Amino acid sequence: MKTESSVKTNRIVTLGILSALGAVLMLVEIPYPIVPFLNFDLSDVVVLVVFMLYGWKEASLVALLKVVVHLIVKGPVGPAAIGQISAFVASMAYIGGMVVAIKVYHLNRYLAALIVAMVVTVLMVVANYLFITPIYMGGLTFLDVQDWVTLSTFGLDGSPSYLQTIIILYTPFNIIKGLLITLSFFAIYELLNRQRIVSFK
Repeated sequence: MKTESSVKTNRIVTLGILSALGAVLMLVEIPYPIVPFLNFDLSDVVVLVVFMLYGWKEASLVALLKVVVHLIVKGPVGPAAIGQISAFVASMAYIGGMVVAIKVYHLNRYLAALIVAMVVTVLMVVANYLFITPIYMGGLTFLDVQDWVTLSTFGLDGSPSYLQTIIILYTPFNIIKGLLITLSFFAIYELLNRQRIVSFK
């Protein structure tokens, strides 16, 4: 019979391993062909697995640790490490979306995947509009860049408004990534659940 201390130790070790795995998966980037500077990675699948195993607090900790490890290994991505900051924001959006879809409304996996993808998309578009893209472009907020950042700034055709540019760039990307992350997560969950290894708490 496992003691309470051994259970805690196992949990700490598991969280450490999964944090390292998440950081490694952040380094494995899949190019998004439509917008060359955007890439997919599957690190948030690990965050959702931790959510499944332990809960949102532990998932949030792993989300933080994986970006810290990534920062140490790769160095800051963009000014003020905004790349790592945006990755953490995205992870928290996945956790928040999963809490709403699974814990609050108890949706089936496919509807939950869609809801989570939508939540992540909305939050990341807003975050990119307000501060992520502005910081990448050398400003602090949208007030610093809204007069000159358009699709042409990123080497794409067209010169819509700043808001339209953000929507065009990040909406399809985050929908695809959200569905990729959540469907991958539910495939893993289904495999483990069938073997009665884990279930949602």
